[in-house]
Amino acid sequence: MSAIAIDLQDLSATPAAPRAGVRRPGGHLRLVSADERRRPRSLRITRRGRLAVTSTVTLIVALVLASVLGTWGPASASSAMVVEPGMTLSQIAAEQLPGVPLSQAITDIQRANNLSDTGIAVGQTLVIPGR
Repeated sequence: MSAIAIDLQDLSATPAAPRAGVRRPGGHLRLVSADERRRPRSLRITRRGRLAVTSTVTLIVALVLASVLGTWGPASASSAMVVEPGMTLSQIAAEQLPGVPLSQAITDIQRANNLSDTGIAVGQTLVIPGR
């Protein structure tokens, strides 16, 4: 540990001239009382720090809300159907998904059933995605 000895009589003498452009309120050194040493310091945060904390909290709240609202949203129920003789994927898409454009409905059924083309077989069970 290091120690420093200060002669208190020298502190009352005139202080040295400060460097040009440097202003320190109360001088460079000052005596600290025992009360000041024991007093807990309050948290000081800069403007940039307040902005960072506020932005982070806002982002977390927005993500939590988006997550909660996403899970409470309407679930898209899917149904299944068995392909009968003479049915085509276009007919099934037009009947099962009437509010969707035909090309989009066919694509949705293909994705739900992992089909690479529009060919289907009699007796095949197809999952019809809900809207």
